[in-house]
Amino acid sequence: MKQYNPEQLRQEYRALQSGDSRMRAIRTAAAAAEQANDLPWAIRFHHDLIHESVFSGDRYQALIDFPQYLAMVRRDPEQERENLWDTLWMYKWIVEAATEFYQIEKKQVMQWFSEYRRMLLENGYSLRSWYEKRAIFFSYSDRAKMRLDFESFQNAAKDALGDGEASELDSVVRFALEMGDRTKAMQAANQIFDRNLRTEEVPCKTYHYLLRDALKCGDMDAAEKYVQPLRSLCDGQRFQLEAIGMVLCYDALTDLRRGLDFYQKNQALREGSRNPFLCFWFDRGAAKLLTAAGEKGLSGTDISGMVLTAEQLSEKAETIMQNCRTLAEKFDARNRSNYFSSEL
Repeated sequence: MKQYNPEQLRQEYRALQSGDSRMRAIRTAAAAAEQANDLPWAIRFHHDLIHESVFSGDRYQALIDFPQYLAMVRRDPEQERENLWDTLWMYKWIVEAATEFYQIEKKQVMQWFSEYRRMLLENGYSLRSWYEKRAIFFSYSDRAKMRLDFESFQNAAKDALGDGEASELDSVVRFALEMGDRTKAMQAANQIFDRNLRTEEVPCKTYHYLLRDALKCGDMDAAEKYVQPLRSLCDGQRFQLEAIGMVLCYDALTDLRRGLDFYQKNQALREGSRNPFLCFWFDRGAAKLLTAAGEKGLSGTDISGMVLTAEQLSEKAETIMQNCRTLAEKFDARNRSNYFSSEL
């Protein structure tokens, strides 16, 4: 039987490619540490598993594993103190990820927000990150609370738990557009563009918010301006299914053939995703595109490359739209709103 060696286990999974294979190896390491009653290493392994799920998986594993991680760090006051910084960051990841999974009940999400707030205050941190993440959650259920939290986010002091200038400016773009303040949104967006600020998601998300707003307003000149950089930034990116879906919405109105090519190219990302939030937005765009293509008598291809007739595209569009309706109902039931249903 292989001798338990936590350092070696960590080296082995860090050498693996990010994604499912690494997460499987981390789960194996965590189980080995638990069997050996090695609490410090079990905590480290569960931290790494949550991190991997958030940044290289579909986030659901993180939501499943987080309560177990919390139970472990709270088992020993010394471990709780030593892991405080990591725990605070994980709370931030978790409350944002929970927004994307209707399976997590609203009561549980609000409990996590409450615990995160308590820990921030008890340890002398700003509530800036808390207001920002809660504004995201409320943007799908309670616009008044979203507005209040966004204002509080802007007024709260910055600290080391912030996501950085690019991400925070991106949040300003998002919420300013949500509230109809396009001047403020563009001021923040132009800072991102002019200064070439970058993260893994910015400026992709920024262009997505601007394209979404332009399409809602029927400003096709602005939409054309934003869709060009967005298309290249989101193409082939598994965490950008929401943005890809918005590009498909644009193509449904402007260039069906290009849209069909873009859809076919990114279908595999959708098929491999278990994130219902991202799937909803991709499917919404795909349904609009395939419906328009079918009505125009165009043919397309499925994920295997098989040619689909216009009639088959229309049938597929209806199947996809029905899935969208189902997801919308589940999100709206969890959030106690009609936000997702109204987006269809």
